[in-house]
Amino acid sequence: MNKIKESFNEHIESGICNGAEYIINFGDKIYHETIGFKDIEKKIDLTKNLYYRIWSMTKPIVSLAAMQLIEKNYLSLNDQIDKYFVDFKKIKILNKSSKNINDTYQSDRIPTIKELLLHTAGFTYNSCNNIIAEEYEKRKIFHSGETSLEEEVNNILTMPLLFEPGSKWHYSVSIDILARIIEIITKDNLINILNENIFSLLEMKNTNFYINKEDNENLANTYEYSKENQQIMNLSPQARKLVNYYYPANNKSYARGGHGLFSTAEDYLKFVNMLIDGRNLNGKELIKSETLNQMRTNSLDSSFFPLEITSTNTIKDERYINDLDGYGWGLGFRVLVNKTKFNPYGQIGEFGWSGYASTYFMIDPVNKISAVLMMQIIDGDRVLKQDFYNNIYQNLEKN
Repeated sequence: MNKIKESFNEHIESGICNGAEYIINFGDKIYHETIGFKDIEKKIDLTKNLYYRIWSMTKPIVSLAAMQLIEKNYLSLNDQIDKYFVDFKKIKILNKSSKNINDTYQSDRIPTIKELLLHTAGFTYNSCNNIIAEEYEKRKIFHSGETSLEEEVNNILTMPLLFEPGSKWHYSVSIDILARIIEIITKDNLINILNENIFSLLEMKNTNFYINKEDNENLANTYEYSKENQQIMNLSPQARKLVNYYYPANNKSYARGGHGLFSTAEDYLKFVNMLIDGRNLNGKELIKSETLNQMRTNSLDSSFFPLEITSTNTIKDERYINDLDGYGWGLGFRVLVNKTKFNPYGQIGEFGWSGYASTYFMIDPVNKISAVLMMQIIDGDRVLKQDFYNNIYQNLEKN
């Protein structure tokens, strides 16, 4: 896998990356490498098993927790969310092409648990280019590190949906809604549920919604990619950027469903490897194989394709990569269903997800590959993940 290290060296020299840590598990071989700098200015090397803010790689963990509850009959994919939010009986939906957030209609079509998992429920994100997203930002959804998950979700549920549930795919805060439902069902805090049913069973001792203050020095520095300058830079919070989401390191009461977890490369690989067969290293079953297969199988109609995540600062120039082209969506993961010009090398059925600060993981059950890539570059150039992925497949037979 030397080509991967060469590729990252080139990206570091060109200024679009400060450093990366990755682990690739292929057959009986494990490749664990770090390259570049934790701190660019001070030239501090990036070392193995730093803590990373994994952003949306929180979502697959929360999705698995929900599917565990479904297996235990505490929850059903077909449950409407008004079963858990009693005030959410009549829902307002934005009229198409409306420029006024009050231009809505009432619908009896209530989102289901399955639609939350599929991102077809009608919610959005602050950074998206629509007026519901603008309202999220005005209300400073997720801007505070002190508010509870319950408070944030209750605020979201007072706003209209962007579209009729089930009518389109739109990446959103829906897993935060799902996380709050998990708390309601279990009458417990989200972190306790994750610890009991996932982290403790996988010995993921370095994954949590907080890190101890003495470990702050082992937290990877976060940078931001400037599309205009095509360089990484220090963070520049501006309106509608998800970098405004407060992501505290040392607050033990903090929890979210769609972001918020800290993890290390080795810790997250334990979760990733479990997704191959649903068991930990001791053979303990965390999720049934039938349920796992359902999670990693596309559940979207082809009319929803191509999937794409854009924001108010998306620039579609000649360098633009839609890294979801060719992918469908299962109950918690992207799933490769077609090879395309953006994804020409992957194996059909490969699945995984990524995070806002350029963290990424993939699993290929056919070729028995699992990989975790850790970086901390907000809205990083998508070529970083694309080159990592392509180099894995292009160099399979050479290793």
